[in-house]
Amino acid sequence: MLERLQSPAKPYVGDASSLVDAEIATLEAVLDPEVLGIHLAALADFRARRGLVYEATFQILKWHKGKRCTLEVALQTTNGLHELVAKVYAKDRSDVHRAMDGLWRGHFGPSEQFSVPEPIAYLPSLQLLLEEKVQGRAVKELFLRGDEESRTEAAKRCARWLVHFHQYAPVSGKTSRFDQDLIRMECWSKRFSDVGGPLLDKASLLFDRLARASSRLGTAEQAAGHGSFSPDHVFFADDRTLTIDWDGYDTGDPARDVARFVVATQRLALGRMGSIKALDSVADIFLDTYVRAQGSAILPRLPFYRAATCLRLAKYGAFHHRVSRWEEKVAAMLVEGLRVLED
Repeated sequence: MLERLQSPAKPYVGDASSLVDAEIATLEAVLDPEVLGIHLAALADFRARRGLVYEATFQILKWHKGKRCTLEVALQTTNGLHELVAKVYAKDRSDVHRAMDGLWRGHFGPSEQFSVPEPIAYLPSLQLLLEEKVQGRAVKELFLRGDEESRTEAAKRCARWLVHFHQYAPVSGKTSRFDQDLIRMECWSKRFSDVGGPLLDKASLLFDRLARASSRLGTAEQAAGHGSFSPDHVFFADDRTLTIDWDGYDTGDPARDVARFVVATQRLALGRMGSIKALDSVADIFLDTYVRAQGSAILPRLPFYRAATCLRLAKYGAFHHRVSRWEEKVAAMLVEGLRVLED
């Protein structure tokens, strides 16, 4: 019989009731060590490699309420301690496991310089994805705290990973449709009517300019897309470079991934260093490394995708993840989007 824990490790200030999410129907079952252990015991490969679970503790890494909850899980088993990352979804996301498995078995496995975490299992009954916990240095922390040499090397490694991904990753059956992207952008801009004032004006102007610029984009050769490639999602484990978070894996314009990394780096600088330009040299090194290896075909479309990402992250900062001085930071992202399109 498994030892039942009273509550998972406290990921936020507050009691365990903060873990309740009615939209993620299986979350309660996943957080029950006994239930989780029974489900894992039914997986022959898991049982053979890691043993039977008799205790489990949990810590939340990220929680998108109503959509998914990412947990760090420490499993005490008959074969010892095993630390994993678990994602519990509000709907079936077996596609994420299939995507990771395809990468892992192809050009992104454990012996590859450019890699992804091992996809350990997907449990449909729990809508639960289990994957390797990456033991390594986060690129985000290197950008924030590293010296110039370590930042430069980190930016180059991220660019080389993305080049490898765009060259070798299998394309997904899910294709990013440009008309749907524009509809989403318009919805994002209209959300700002909830706050009004200068933010609404800037968001509306940015969408208008994006809509006009979209007619001049032309066509692009499609490639696998990560969906949210950023310093938050890249880790270094010795010589191995790994990218996590595959919920947005699809097929689309490779300029999107490049743009999202550049803008995410700017947002990191804005939020943690007080200036959107504080990491511009790092972003420039990333972009230069990518273009030198992969060619300049993305450059004509890059301003559009950078501006679109600015609008997307501004919407996120205004309505989903408000922090101190959020209005100032959201305004800075919108202004940056307008500036990129003007240039």
